[in-house]
Amino acid sequence: MGWIIKNETGEVLCRGSTNQPFVCSALMAEALAIREALSKAKDLNLRSLQLFSDSQVLVSALRSELEVNEIAGVLHDIRNLATLFCPLSFHFIPRLENRQADALASSGLERFNGVNVV
Repeated sequence: MGWIIKNETGEVLCRGSTNQPFVCSALMAEALAIREALSKAKDLNLRSLQLFSDSQVLVSALRSELEVNEIAGVLHDIRNLATLFCPLSFHFIPRLENRQADALASSGLERFNGVNVV
Protein backbone atom coordinates (compact mmCIF):
# COMPACT_ATOMS: atom_id res chain seq x y z
CA MET A 1 0.00 0.00 0.00
CA GLY A 2 1.18 3.51 -0.68
CA TRP A 3 -0.15 6.97 0.06
CA ILE A 4 0.89 10.59 -0.36
CA ILE A 5 -0.62 13.54 1.48
CA LYS A 6 -0.14 16.94 -0.16
CA ASN A 7 -1.31 20.40 0.74
CA GLU A 8 -3.27 22.63 -1.63
CA THR A 9 -0.05 23.87 -3.29
CA GLY A 10 1.16 20.32 -3.99
CA GLU A 11 3.79 20.23 -1.24
CA VAL A 12 4.18 16.71 0.18
CA LEU A 13 3.26 16.64 3.87
CA CYS A 14 3.53 12.90 4.35
CA ARG A 15 4.17 9.83 2.26
CA GLY A 16 4.50 6.23 3.11
CA SER A 17 4.10 2.63 2.17
CA THR A 18 3.53 -0.53 4.05
CA ASN A 19 2.68 -4.11 3.34
CA GLN A 20 0.29 -6.52 4.88
CA PRO A 21 0.21 -10.27 4.31
CA PHE A 22 -2.86 -12.10 3.05
CA VAL A 23 -4.61 -9.18 1.38
CA CYS A 24 -7.29 -10.85 -0.72
CA SER A 25 -7.55 -8.39 -3.62
CA ALA A 26 -6.45 -5.13 -5.17
CA LEU A 27 -9.70 -3.60 -3.90
CA MET A 28 -8.84 -4.57 -0.33
CA ALA A 29 -5.30 -3.20 -0.73
CA GLU A 30 -6.68 0.12 -1.97
CA ALA A 31 -9.18 0.29 0.90
CA LEU A 32 -6.40 -0.41 3.41
CA ALA A 33 -4.26 2.33 1.83
CA ILE A 34 -7.11 4.83 2.12
CA ARG A 35 -7.69 3.88 5.75
CA GLU A 36 -3.98 4.38 6.47
CA ALA A 37 -3.90 7.72 4.62
CA LEU A 38 -6.90 8.96 6.62
CA SER A 39 -5.22 7.89 9.83
CA LYS A 40 -2.05 9.79 8.87
CA ALA A 41 -4.12 12.86 7.92
CA LYS A 42 -5.75 12.68 11.36
CA ASP A 43 -2.28 12.52 12.98
CA LEU A 44 -1.33 15.64 10.99
CA ASN A 45 -4.43 17.41 12.38
CA LEU A 46 -5.76 18.12 8.89
CA ARG A 47 -9.30 19.42 8.79
CA SER A 48 -10.35 18.90 5.19
CA LEU A 49 -9.31 16.46 2.47
CA GLN A 50 -9.70 15.58 -1.15
CA LEU A 51 -8.94 11.90 -1.49
CA PHE A 52 -7.88 10.48 -4.86
CA SER A 53 -7.87 6.78 -5.75
CA ASP A 54 -7.46 4.76 -8.92
CA SER A 55 -10.13 2.30 -7.75
CA GLN A 56 -13.43 3.26 -9.33
CA VAL A 57 -15.30 0.62 -7.32
CA LEU A 58 -13.97 1.93 -4.02
CA VAL A 59 -14.60 5.59 -4.85
CA SER A 60 -18.16 4.73 -5.92
CA ALA A 61 -18.76 2.80 -2.70
CA LEU A 62 -17.44 5.68 -0.58
CA ARG A 63 -19.49 8.29 -2.40
CA SER A 64 -22.74 6.32 -2.27
CA GLU A 65 -22.56 4.53 1.10
CA LEU A 66 -22.75 1.29 -0.92
CA GLU A 67 -21.70 -1.78 1.03
CA VAL A 68 -19.11 -4.07 -0.54
CA ASN A 69 -19.00 -7.33 1.41
CA GLU A 70 -15.37 -8.06 0.52
CA ILE A 71 -14.18 -4.90 2.29
CA ALA A 72 -17.06 -4.21 4.69
CA GLY A 73 -14.93 -3.91 7.85
CA VAL A 74 -12.39 -1.60 6.25
CA LEU A 75 -15.17 0.51 4.71
CA HIS A 76 -16.64 0.90 8.19
CA ASP A 77 -13.25 2.10 9.49
CA ILE A 78 -12.86 4.53 6.56
CA ARG A 79 -16.33 5.98 7.13
CA ASN A 80 -15.62 6.45 10.83
CA LEU A 81 -12.34 8.25 10.08
CA ALA A 82 -14.08 10.31 7.39
CA THR A 83 -16.25 11.97 10.05
CA LEU A 84 -13.12 13.76 11.31
CA PHE A 85 -12.73 15.80 8.11
CA CYS A 86 -14.99 18.51 6.77
CA PRO A 87 -15.16 18.75 3.89
CA LEU A 88 -13.98 15.38 2.61
CA SER A 89 -14.43 14.31 -0.98
CA PHE A 90 -13.50 11.15 -2.85
CA HIS A 91 -12.29 11.31 -6.45
CA PHE A 92 -11.40 8.70 -9.03
CA ILE A 93 -8.20 9.26 -11.01
CA PRO A 94 -6.71 7.01 -13.68
CA ARG A 95 -3.77 4.86 -12.60
CA LEU A 96 -1.45 6.86 -14.88
CA GLU A 97 -2.22 9.95 -12.79
CA ASN A 98 -1.59 8.04 -9.57
CA ARG A 99 1.97 6.97 -10.35
CA GLN A 100 3.61 8.35 -7.20
CA ALA A 101 1.35 6.45 -4.81
CA ASP A 102 1.48 3.38 -7.04
CA ALA A 103 5.30 3.46 -6.95
CA LEU A 104 5.23 3.66 -3.15
CA ALA A 105 2.88 0.67 -3.02
CA SER A 106 5.18 -1.28 -5.33
CA SER A 107 8.17 -0.50 -3.13
CA GLY A 108 6.27 -1.81 -0.10
CA LEU A 109 5.49 -5.00 -2.00
CA GLU A 110 9.15 -5.36 -2.99
CA ARG A 111 10.22 -5.11 0.65
CA PHE A 112 7.63 -7.70 1.63
CA ASN A 113 8.53 -10.18 -1.10
CA GLY A 114 12.22 -9.40 -1.26
CA VAL A 115 11.96 -9.11 -5.06
CA ASN A 116 11.72 -6.34 -7.63
CA VAL A 117 8.24 -5.59 -8.98
CA VAL A 118 7.82 -3.98 -12.39
